Amino acid sequence: MKTTKIVRPPESKALKSGRVVLCKGEEIGEHVTTDKEELIIVIKGKATLMHGHDTFELKQGETHFIKEGVAHNVINYYDDELEYIYVVSLFKADQEH
Repeated sequence: MKTTKIVRPPESKALKSGRVVLCKGEEIGEHVTTDKEELIIVIKGKATLMHGHDTFELKQGETHFIKEGVAHNVINYYDDELEYIYVVSLFKADQEH
């Protein structure tokens, strides 16, 4: 697994983002973005996304939004390298904007 920072504090007050590359069999690990929202954008390959109790495939060019407090994981079960961008909000979801 390789992760490259795109933006995070102190450059940005409200976002954290990075580029992730997963080889076959690699995964991020199940986690919850408590009080935060996340967007996943697949740039290359295919991802298996576990989102709460659902599991589905995301292909190149597809995106997925993850609400605050939802357990999720990104896994590469495929032969081709998976590359995706994540964008996480850094504000508490119940705050006024």
